[in-house]
Amino acid sequence: MFINTFHYTPEDVDCKLCAQYVKGKGCTEDACPWLAERIEAGVVGYAEAVRDLFPGTERKPYRLNARLHNAISDFSGSLYLDEQHKARMEHLKARDGHSRKDAAARCAVMYLLSADKDLYARTQNCFCRHGIELDYATVRGISARDYALLSAAKSIYSGASGVKLDDLADAKVVDAVAFGLIVNAMLIARFGPAALGIRERSAK
Repeated sequence: MFINTFHYTPEDVDCKLCAQYVKGKGCTEDACPWLAERIEAGVVGYAEAVRDLFPGTERKPYRLNARLHNAISDFSGSLYLDEQHKARMEHLKARDGHSRKDAAARCAVMYLLSADKDLYARTQNCFCRHGIELDYATVRGISARDYALLSAAKSIYSGASGVKLDDLADAKVVDAVAFGLIVNAMLIARFGPAALGIRERSAK
């Protein structure tokens, strides 16, 4: 069995080597077509990744723009809430075993479900050999925040009815902590597990 161990380096993703880069003008694209590779190389900041995730924010609800701005400003240098969140996530990743075709979506779901100790306990039986069955989660007595995270996980993984942009904009539906976690999970689903390595608020 061949295991691909290649990882992009900053030298590999130098913008000046890109076909969309024009000397004197810079990048000629509205959005970087190689952002996932640049994230893997560690040269993309949190702000750039989030803005790419929500293009055309000026046309989106003002409340959503304000919440995105706050999420970027409050970025701590890690997508994890704390060390306990990271430990729970690492445990799920280890239990999940080999990589799968839906690795990005699975990683995003595991990130959300491991954010809170109670939600983590409520969803332990959701991880099956053939996939993730989020309908197996115990929801009786669940908190509003954990319900928002579970709904977002369902939306990311299976396309079921979950948190929409309008919900994200509404602090009464999704509080600030849940909002940040959901945005981070969307980054992971979009750009893969490498998004967990984002450490800087701005690009290097």
